[in-house]
Amino acid sequence: MPLAPTCKVTKTHSLKKGDILFYEGTPANEMFYLESGRLSVSKRILNRNIKLGELIQGEFLGEVAVIGGGTRSATARATTDSTVVALDRKHCNQCFTNIPSCVLIVMKALANRLRQADELVIKIARVHELINELAGKIQSLESALLEEEKD
Repeated sequence: MPLAPTCKVTKTHSLKKGDILFYEGTPANEMFYLESGRLSVSKRILNRNIKLGELIQGEFLGEVAVIGGGTRSATARATTDSTVVALDRKHCNQCFTNIPSCVLIVMKALANRLRQADELVIKIARVHELINELAGKIQSLESALLEEEKD
């Protein structure tokens, strides 16, 4: 979906494959619209970069910064040559006020990301359950081996 013509773009970024749009933890005062290309979003967890998802042409990112403020929750990197337009908080708020469809688009993006986060939490819970089960089995085997050594 193209960006509404009445949304005022504050700057355009031309990214080469591998370029970073923003880093996790940096100040966030604008959101972005991906005009072309692909971006990968990752988060640093336990000294590893964990890929959270990939964005394609026509998607928004960084909307939490505009809505809630704060710092970036993840890092965005171009996986192909890409063009991204920035919309600062002031202009986004004007766009949201004057063009209700913009609000709906951002709400849909947030709902999709929330759904993806829910799925990730479920996967983590399953892995945690498997680890606990495996730990129990290891403990049982250790106990059995110790009993055999006593005999």
